[in-house]
Amino acid sequence: MKISEAIKFIIKSSFLKLKYNKKPKVMNSNETLDYILKNKCSLARFGDGELSIMEGRNLKFQKYNELLASKLQQVRTNNKCLVCVPDIFGKNLNKKILTKEEYTFWKRCMLVFGGMWNKHFGKHELLGDAEISRFYIRYINKNGIDNYINKFKQIWSQHNIVFVEGKNSRLGVGNDLFDNAKTIKRILCPETNAFDKYDEILNSVQKNCKKDDLIILALGPTATVLAYELANLGYRALDLGHIDIEYEWFKMGATKKVPINNKHVNECNSMGDCAEEDLDKKYLDEIIDKIY
Repeated sequence: MKISEAIKFIIKSSFLKLKYNKKPKVMNSNETLDYILKNKCSLARFGDGELSIMEGRNLKFQKYNELLASKLQQVRTNNKCLVCVPDIFGKNLNKKILTKEEYTFWKRCMLVFGGMWNKHFGKHELLGDAEISRFYIRYINKNGIDNYINKFKQIWSQHNIVFVEGKNSRLGVGNDLFDNAKTIKRILCPETNAFDKYDEILNSVQKNCKKDDLIILALGPTATVLAYELANLGYRALDLGHIDIEYEWFKMGATKKVPINNKHVNECNSMGDCAEEDLDKKYLDEIIDKIY
């Protein structure tokens, strides 16, 4: 964001804080995970990218779209879907908990967008933590992550999973994160500007997925909207972008964000392109549709 644009947003944010002075109240990651396990609900996550779209800004991987912004503003927690925003409004935005990079990022985000968070989410009665799938690299103390991951794995244990993912995301490929699933299928979607294909993606899910399948989404702001809409159509859909990359970093003991072979890592400017002959046959056999 250019300095001039940031100043405009800071001024706007300051005025909105006066009008909307109630900060979002957010469950922490463990509470959010427990809620999902207990209620078997869908999950729609809002991060700084989704908020930026709602405020009329382009992202590196998703250009602003008026319909997308409108759909994002319609997403609300109900008994089928839990809405999540970052747990940055209380004691967990703490330099003793988060790495310097993570703490600085969210402090700046609060300066620029604090009023917007209040405006869009301050009145929500129930919010989970959008950082639920970012469980490793952001924290200084990484103890107990094994237990957290094992709890996470309970969600898809012995379920038929359908991944709706960017074409180079390749969730679970090369690791054991989803090994306890019953079956895995994949619908591959565009890595950038996925919302341009929203109707095709939604139609593909309805055509290829059963209502008792567990749909796991990794598709940026499009996943947020899609999780909510699928939940209202009777599917269970979890927006879990970044979960596979975090698991890869955890397994390698990474101390900073690094590229992963053959996987798209947006924050490292690594697109994950590779030749099809370099991909595992099992992965290729899991693909049931491609929407590019």
